[in-house]
Amino acid sequence: MAKEPLIRKPQYRPNEVAYDADCQEALADRIDKVLDDAEAAGWDRSKAASALMYLSAKRLKAGAPS
Repeated sequence: MAKEPLIRKPQYRPNEVAYDADCQEALADRIDKVLDDAEAAGWDRSKAASALMYLSAKRLKAGAPS
């Protein structure tokens, strides 16, 4: 049996206006969980959020697979 994806599929196509908001909504719970886990491990939540932004930008710049 196939495992259910942790993040839901997009409801819009990438060129549609609602795509970005849809993506943010789909990722929000997972990001909150990562930040909760980082905070529980002793990391400052704000610094962890900043690190996530940095890592995301770095991966985009490096051309990491999407």
